[in-house]
Amino acid sequence: MSAESFIVNLLKIVFVVLAGHIALTKIIPLVDDMLKGLIKDTKVVDKFTSLLGILVITLAGIKIIEFAVATENKVVGYLSVLSPGLEFIKGLVPYFGYVFAAVVIIVAARSLRK
Repeated sequence: MSAESFIVNLLKIVFVVLAGHIALTKIIPLVDDMLKGLIKDTKVVDKFTSLLGILVITLAGIKIIEFAVATENKVVGYLSVLSPGLEFIKGLVPYFGYVFAAVVIIVAARSLRK
C-alpha cells in the first residue's frame, strides 16, 4: 500500500468527521428551531431531531469504517466488525420516514382542528 493512498483515506475520514460535526452542531439545531416554530408539540420535534442525530452518526460511522478499511492497516481494519450494526441501523431509515410522515399528518390534523 502506498503512503499516498493511506493519506488520502485518512483525509477522507477527517472530512467525514468534519461534515458530521457540522451536521450535528449547526444543521440539526437549525432544523430543530424551524420545526419548533411550526409544530407546537416540542416533544415530537425533540424526538425527531434526536433521530436525525442518530442517522448522521450512523452514516458518518459507515463512511469512516469504509475509509479506514481501505487503508489496509490490520489494526484499523478491525473496525469492520462494527459495520453490521451500523448497516442494521441504516436499514431502519425507511421506517423513520414512514414514522415522520405519520407524525406530519397527525400534527397537521391537530393544527386544522384548532
